[in-house]
Amino acid sequence: MRSVAQAAKLARDGDVVEIIAGEYPGDVAVWTQRQLTIRGIGGRPKLLAQGRSAEGKAIWVIRGGRILVENVAFIGARVPHRNGAGIRLEGGQLTVRDCLFDNNEMGILTANFESIQLVVENSEFSHGVNVLPRFSHLLYAGQIGRLEVRGSYFHHGMVGHLLKSRARFNLLEFNRLTDEAGGEASYEVEFPEGGIAILVGNLIGQSATTRNNRMIAYGAEGLRYPDNVLVLASNTLMDQLPLGGEFLGVWSPDRVRVAAYNNLLLGGCTAALDCAEGALRRGWHRFRNLQLPWDAEERFPAAQGNVAVLDQGLIAQALAGRWPETVHLPGQPVLPSSMFGVSLVPRETYVYPVGRRLRDEKEGQTGRPTQPGAL
Repeated sequence: MRSVAQAAKLARDGDVVEIIAGEYPGDVAVWTQRQLTIRGIGGRPKLLAQGRSAEGKAIWVIRGGRILVENVAFIGARVPHRNGAGIRLEGGQLTVRDCLFDNNEMGILTANFESIQLVVENSEFSHGVNVLPRFSHLLYAGQIGRLEVRGSYFHHGMVGHLLKSRARFNLLEFNRLTDEAGGEASYEVEFPEGGIAILVGNLIGQSATTRNNRMIAYGAEGLRYPDNVLVLASNTLMDQLPLGGEFLGVWSPDRVRVAAYNNLLLGGCTAALDCAEGALRRGWHRFRNLQLPWDAEERFPAAQGNVAVLDQGLIAQALAGRWPETVHLPGQPVLPSSMFGVSLVPRETYVYPVGRRLRDEKEGQTGRPTQPGAL
């Protein structure tokens, strides 16, 4: 076939559609099949929007059943409503694997149906664009049933968030969500309407040029679901704000269960007096939100294996995935129980730039953490 758009029209349920590596300018498509595999071969094909979009929404619009997309790059989505996505998911169950989303108004954007499930594996989301008064999120899951993201790299946001999800159930494992030098993301991760959110073994970091001093936000727009639980286990949270940011913001904390085990907090706002000083310098309006104590011990207690270190110089080592022999972190990791069927002891670790591998015995693959944070 001569185009991806033609393949989308002719493909039948159960087909495998292979796209030969190369550039496909303005070749946008709508996929409605109930079961389909779409994959790049001979390299990674690049779908370049170049001002075109499917239904005025995205490079690809998917509203099918079970769809697998592998090894495809989605680049440069723009639409009149300023929310052009690499993929707009409007129905079904989508798995995205080994893909790239770069320079889009939205990387992936979903509709608001709980029947939708989205799984993202070993993929890269990068370089949001300025679409004010809208916001450019690298991944934006609506009010869907389930979101899973693992082994993926989110970086260089612009005004919007690296990852935003309104899903009922969220699982983020072994990812790197770091805004990097020059990035201007708002939150790195946001769950604006609560739900169940489990983060295990992630590297999460905000840059010195962030548009928001908070790194992770939960419940800022209210609590939509009956179960509101935020679990953070073996993550490394890195704050490069000169005056110190806030690692976590939780709204309506009396209605939210927060469980934090074996996390490593580097830089940032880790003590009440330091945080108050930074807030004063940023402006008195920071004192209005009294729902979150500034003291990191409140959310990341040392008794649960969490460690806070003010030294921002360790962030480079954390991003490299290794510690010099001269660095000895305080504290003793704990062995947390599984929650919602998810192990809170990482059996895998993120691999730069995308992917993951099994941990070895020294790294805690035997079932007990050996150090705080993600490798």
